Amino acid sequence: MSNPFKSSNKEKILATVAGGVCIALSFVLSQLKLFEMPMGGSVTPASSLPLIIYAVCFGPVWGSIAAVVYSIVQMISGLGYFVTPFQMFLDYIMGYMALGIVGFAAPSLDVRKTISNPIKRFAKGGLMKAIVFTIIAYAVRWFCSVLSGVIFYAEYAPEGMDPWVYSMSYNGSFLAADLVIVLAVMCIFYGVIKAGSNNKAPVTAAETAQ
Repeated sequence: MSNPFKSSNKEKILATVAGGVCIALSFVLSQLKLFEMPMGGSVTPASSLPLIIYAVCFGPVWGSIAAVVYSIVQMISGLGYFVTPFQMFLDYIMGYMALGIVGFAAPSLDVRKTISNPIKRFAKGGLMKAIVFTIIAYAVRWFCSVLSGVIFYAEYAPEGMDPWVYSMSYNGSFLAADLVIVLAVMCIFYGVIKAGSNNKAPVTAAETAQ
């Protein structure tokens, strides 16, 4: 009989190591800005994708933890645009923690325990579920940024424009572009994984006889 405590420890070690790698990858990709907004916010080459893949591999709890750690790294590295602690909480802690929602696309815990390779876990989770929960996660992140914009940046809205409309359009402009890039790269990545799996077809009885 397998030792569940030992298995749990192995899972924690795997989750911690994989989390560190994904956070580092996301941070590096976040430096490659394709477009940057004047008051915070940018479009990157899928910098959120490593965190999204991690969430699918390990579930919403681990995914949320990794996303929060990543947000803290962003803040202490001086890359963020800060006004007040509450604005930082909305834009960074809550905004990035929303990526943990994608963890609901993860395979069940029992299935994850049988797959030690995180990439295979991502493939097992299914592309459509990952896409749906990624869209939901970005919607939540957008809402956090919109709320922050209304509270802290309303004065920057063009004269006569409602602060809500300004904040929704400002934050939606770069988050929508970033989401499209993330989904496109995710589909390509998933396709590559599935193609690799299909190339490793099992040997049939007829081939064995030969």
